[in-house]
Amino acid sequence: MSAEVKTLLQKINFIETDMELHKQILLSIPSNDKKTMEKIVNKIACQKNQISDLRLEIKKINRAEYDKIIAIENAAETFKQLSKNKNFISVNTLNESGECYITLNNGTRIDCLVAAKEENGNFTILTIDGETKEYPNGFVQ
Repeated sequence: MSAEVKTLLQKINFIETDMELHKQILLSIPSNDKKTMEKIVNKIACQKNQISDLRLEIKKINRAEYDKIIAIENAAETFKQLSKNKNFISVNTLNESGECYITLNNGTRIDCLVAAKEENGNFTILTIDGETKEYPNGFVQ
């Protein structure tokens, strides 16, 4: 990934973090304080626009990296939806250990951003290519 794209992604991450804080602030404002609520809502809208503009910059700089980022975001959302009704006993992420993979019984190694194991032995993974995959008990070493 290019340094320019990394910088833009960092900016997006900072804005998203700030936006989450503003959402929490919005929830804590008394309902009769409409002026402050409007101010915070406008700030959040502005931040969403900033993120959109930064994403367009990434797209202009490197379409392939942009497409991969979008694929990973979509797969992360799919992973989140699949995870709602699962009871994971272990979760490994690339960020935590610097290494995240599963090895299938046939010896195939699949590098992951997230690998989560359920109580029943099933695995749900988010690959580095932006795919969400599920493997039943017995398919992973």
